[in-house]
Amino acid sequence: MHHLHWRGGIFTFLEFRMLVVLMLLAVSLPVFSQENKQVEIIQAGSLEGVKINGEEVRRLVGNVIFRQEDTYLYCDSALFYESTNSIDAFGNVRIEGPRAKLYGDVLHYRGDERLADVTGRIVRMTDGKMVLTTSALLYDLASDVGSYQAGGKVVDKENVLTSRKGYYAAKEKVVFFKDDVVLVNPKYVIKSDTLKYSTPSEIAYFLGPTDINSTGTDSAHIYCEDGWYNTITGKSRFAKNAFIESGENKLQGDSLVYERNSKVGRAWYNVRITDTVQQVIISGAYAWMNEVSGKSFVTGQALLTKVFDKDSLFLHADTLFAEQDTVTRQKTYIARHRVRVYKPDLQAQCDSLVYSTADSVIWFYSAPILWNDRNQLTAEKISLQLAGNKITTMDLYADAFICGKEDSLRYNQIKGRQMRGFFRDNRLQRIHVTGNGQSVYYIRNKLQQLTGVNQAACSDMMIYLDSARVEKINLIQAPDATLYPVKQADPSTMRLKGFSWKGWLQPKSKDDIFNWPLSLRKAD
Repeated sequence: MHHLHWRGGIFTFLEFRMLVVLMLLAVSLPVFSQENKQVEIIQAGSLEGVKINGEEVRRLVGNVIFRQEDTYLYCDSALFYESTNSIDAFGNVRIEGPRAKLYGDVLHYRGDERLADVTGRIVRMTDGKMVLTTSALLYDLASDVGSYQAGGKVVDKENVLTSRKGYYAAKEKVVFFKDDVVLVNPKYVIKSDTLKYSTPSEIAYFLGPTDINSTGTDSAHIYCEDGWYNTITGKSRFAKNAFIESGENKLQGDSLVYERNSKVGRAWYNVRITDTVQQVIISGAYAWMNEVSGKSFVTGQALLTKVFDKDSLFLHADTLFAEQDTVTRQKTYIARHRVRVYKPDLQAQCDSLVYSTADSVIWFYSAPILWNDRNQLTAEKISLQLAGNKITTMDLYADAFICGKEDSLRYNQIKGRQMRGFFRDNRLQRIHVTGNGQSVYYIRNKLQQLTGVNQAACSDMMIYLDSARVEKINLIQAPDATLYPVKQADPSTMRLKGFSWKGWLQPKSKDDIFNWPLSLRKAD
C-alpha cells in the first residue's frame, strides 16, 4: 500500500488519487485566491505536500503545468511555494506567453513580480521570427522583457548576433545588445559596442563605436558611433565620427546615408572624400557618391586638396565632381563655377577646371588666369602637365598672354597665338611662343637698375627666365626688335594689345580662395 505524508497525517493511495482528480476539475480557479497574479496548478502526474525550512511547499512531478493570467509554465517537476506565490521548476522547462516562448532546464519563478530566472545548458527564447540562446536568462513576464549577462546569441532567417549582455523586449520585439556585439550576415559583418535590433523591421540601431565590413568584393568598411541599418532594404544612416571606405575612397561627414543595394552614399556637414591613392581630399557641406558608376560630387564651401611632396594645392569651386573609370580606376576631377586655386608657387582663377589622373593634366577653361611667381598667364584655355607631383609643362591656347610686374608702372609682356611653358622644380624656366609672337621686357644692369626696354615681334620665339624675370629672348623667325633707353620709353606706351594686369584677383592664401572678388560677383 502506497502512502503519502500530508501535514503529519496519512492518506491512502486511493484517497490521494481522488484529491488529484478534484484539483484537476478545479483548474479554472486560483489555488489560493482570486487575484489575477495568483499562480494556478493546471496539471501534474503527482502532487504532495512537504515542508522545506518550515515552509509548506507543494511538490509536483510528471507533466507539470502552471498558469498565471495568459502565460503557461511547463516542466517535469516543480516546487510550488504557496506563501510567496513562487515556483522552482526542473527539467524541460517551458514558458509560453502571448508574445514569446522560453525554454530551459531550471526555473525560479516569482509570481507576484512575474519574474522568471531560467538557467540551463542551453536557455532558448523565441518570438516566432528569432531565436535567442544563452545559459542564464531573467525574464519579466509583466513587461515581457528578458535579459542575459553571461553571453548570448540571436538567430533569425539571415542574421546571427552574439554579445556578452542582452535585453529583449517581447512587446516591441526589440533586442538590446551590449559589449562585444557581433552581427554576421551573408553580405556583411557588424561589430559594435551597443546595438539595438528590431525583429519585425530587421533594423539595427548603433549606440556606440561600430564597424560594418562588407563580405563582398568591394570590401566596403563603415564606421560610426550612432546610426541605424535596415538589414532588409540595405538603407542606413550613420553619425558621430562616421565614415565609409570603399577601395581607395573614404567618405566622411557629420551625418551619412548609405544604400547598400544601389551603393549610393550621401553626407552632410564637415564632409570629406579622400582618395588615398591620388592623395586628393575633397571637402564641403554636402556630398553624393555612387560606387557603381564611380561618380561623386561635393558642394557648399567645396574644397579640393591635392597633396604634393613638399606642399599642397587647394582648389575651391561652387561644386566639385569626380568620375572614376570602373575598369582602369583612373579618376577625373571637375570643378565648376567660381574656381580659385592656391599653391605657394601657383595660383589660378577660372570658371571651370578638369583634372585627369590618367594623363595627369589640369585644364583651365572660361577666362582662366594663372599666376606663377611674378608672372600672370592668360589664354582662352590653359593646361598644366604634372609628373611625379610636379608641373613639367604648360600650354596656353589662343590669345596667349604672359605678363610680369617689373615695378608699379612697368610690365614685362609676352603675347602669341599659342605658348608652351617649361618648368623646373615647379618654376617657369622658358616659354616657346608659336604664331604672332610679341614681347616687351625690361633690361637691368648688374646693380639691378633699369636701363632699357626691348620691344620685339617675331612669328616664333623662345623666352628664357631666371627667378621669374626674362633673361633673354631668341627670335626664331622673321624677327623685328627695337631696344629703347628706359628714359625714352613711356611705360603707358609699352603695353601690348590685350594687356590687362589682374594682380588684385590673385589668391594670397588658402583661405583667400573662398573670397570671390566683389566686382566679379556683381558682373555675374
